Amino acid sequence: MPTEVCEALDKYQPEYVVVCGKRLWDKMPGERWQDGEPIVVDGCSTATGAYLLNNGRRVKTMAVNHPSVGYSWDYWYRVLEKFFLH
Repeated sequence: MPTEVCEALDKYQPEYVVVCGKRLWDKMPGERWQDGEPIVVDGCSTATGAYLLNNGRRVKTMAVNHPSVGYSWDYWYRVLEKFFLH
């Protein structure tokens, strides 16, 4: 799977990837990965990072809680707002 993820990122070259769920986040490949600064909202920290594409661009990446485990739309809106604006 790791190779397929990186191949898809190189092919489609998104600016951002939002991973839905911590289990999927934990399975994302470490290949070409760079840790980012965590986003802190209401004292809670959300991990971020980036994948380096073959052309040198970076794809900013973060995870949100899966809606099936409880999801506060107002909280995640503020986290995503910080993610997309920084």
